[in-house]
Amino acid sequence: MELVGHDDLQGRSAYQPIIINENGREIAYVGHHTGTGLNSLTGVVEPNGTSIVDVTDPAKPKYLAHIPGSTLAGEEAGGAQMVRVCSGNVLPLGVRGKWYLLRPLGDEAQEIYDVTDPSKPTRLTVIVDGLNNTHKNWWECDTGIAYLVANKPSEGWKGQHLKIYDLSDPAKPKYIRDFGLLGQQPGATSHEGPIAGIPIHGAISAGVDKNRVYAAYGVGANGVIQILDRKKLLTAFENPVKPTTEEMLAPQVGYITMSPDQGGHTTFPVFGEPIPEFQDYQALKKRDFLIVPSEASRGDHCTPNADGSRAGPHLAFMVDITNEATPWPVSTFRVPENPGDYCGRGGRFGTHAVAESFYAPYYGKIAIFSWFNAGTRVFDIRDPFAVQEVAYFIPAPNKYTMMFCPDGVSHPAGDPKITPACERAIETNNVEVDDRGLIYSADRAGTGLHILRLTGHAKDVVGAK
Repeated sequence: MELVGHDDLQGRSAYQPIIINENGREIAYVGHHTGTGLNSLTGVVEPNGTSIVDVTDPAKPKYLAHIPGSTLAGEEAGGAQMVRVCSGNVLPLGVRGKWYLLRPLGDEAQEIYDVTDPSKPTRLTVIVDGLNNTHKNWWECDTGIAYLVANKPSEGWKGQHLKIYDLSDPAKPKYIRDFGLLGQQPGATSHEGPIAGIPIHGAISAGVDKNRVYAAYGVGANGVIQILDRKKLLTAFENPVKPTTEEMLAPQVGYITMSPDQGGHTTFPVFGEPIPEFQDYQALKKRDFLIVPSEASRGDHCTPNADGSRAGPHLAFMVDITNEATPWPVSTFRVPENPGDYCGRGGRFGTHAVAESFYAPYYGKIAIFSWFNAGTRVFDIRDPFAVQEVAYFIPAPNKYTMMFCPDGVSHPAGDPKITPACERAIETNNVEVDDRGLIYSADRAGTGLHILRLTGHAKDVVGAK
């Protein structure tokens, strides 16, 4: 890959980028972790929230606006990590010509902004508040159904789960139901997975035609992957807040429990993948898959435990879901510790996430991962049984790059109690693509947003028929 452009994002710790072609302009919306930073447009120090950047000319990004986030303490509690954007021309009851941003307000609430003028975002409505957890939302623009990751302690659920809303009219949210893994619901007497109450990390909907929603639980440990019937998920219940065991299981088509040292961070579906060597066979000629990364969390140089053993590395997996009742992993995405001395670099080493765009030229051909201190990694997935890495990019630290400590959490100046063990390290957190095929890499350690282009063999993989 080659570097095309860069924006420092005012030195804020970045989580999720999404790039929207908004009336011919390419606009990047970037969610941030907790912290504060100087808004160079206003001269005011603001809590990290959402950066809005015009990347129409990727070599010269233009910072348009910053929407402040929550002031709650804790890396996951503040900020406004997740971003989703839909057009009023697509939403069934949206206002034509309008653009809408869905985001969490730290762990406090889920809200919608009008970003029709991305330089002047205005809050439209609060969907739900009184929360103590939020995270990775999904929004179906063509139906308006939103799968919000949240938890409202007063309702009795265990940990973050789905709160599903109809946002077809973003100004008038309509609550549908709560849902999670069996054992999370109020009054649960049984559970799925290795322990009770495994929180969801996020869900991806394949929409009305596929009638499937894919859910990832556990994040970095005790992972469970769940395949859901979308229609039943939205209709097969009577009590939306306190479902019965039967109502929790009704939408479930299939699920698989991962090794307890791995978690479910993302479940990205790849449908109808042809298997090159099996075209003369019947059973394996064409298959459906999920790409499932597990999130690494330690920043301690892969230091051995007291017994001399080292914690297992976090990997990503290609899971065959053709027979949905029995998902099964068929290959592993892996970046070796050496060459590169990634355990020695400081910060986290291991997978975080995979790009979630159904971008036709790349879909089914490559998978793009964020791999923390190993940067952005691109794999050829045309043979799902033998995935191969074809490109990578590791950004250089800059003046904004934060200290990372053994607890795996970024600190702008290091934690005074453990500063000698903290180091400045790249932490590529999430990656996405735009409708031009450019790749966007957001850094958790404040290094900014890097805009990348495929070259050489990786470019040839995408162009191959």
